[in-house]
Amino acid sequence: MHELTLLFGIAEQVGRVVKENDLDHVDAVVIDIGEATAIIPEFMQDGYSVVSDDYDFLRGSELIINTVTAVGRCRECGCEFPIVENRGLCPECGSFDKDIIAGQDFIIREVRIMEE
Repeated sequence: MHELTLLFGIAEQVGRVVKENDLDHVDAVVIDIGEATAIIPEFMQDGYSVVSDDYDFLRGSELIINTVTAVGRCRECGCEFPIVENRGLCPECGSFDKDIIAGQDFIIREVRIMEE
């Protein structure tokens, strides 16, 4: 389950932000996970409470996950289409030959701190 490794990496990155900005806690971490990654959002969500408990600045915070649609461009006809929705096949010509043009990213989008 590489999701735990990713979660510890997120915690380390957020920890740098917390330190650089002289903060003591985070209320939420927002991440984007593309459908064309090997990352399972449910595993990230399930593991977050375990990982966040190891860091004082994350304890009690929320993980918000935005799923980014995987989009492909057919190499045969040029059609752009949502890959998962179409099971990898071009809806115009039926080809499986495509370039992935969106949905391969995994990024920390935002670190939220509520003002007191």
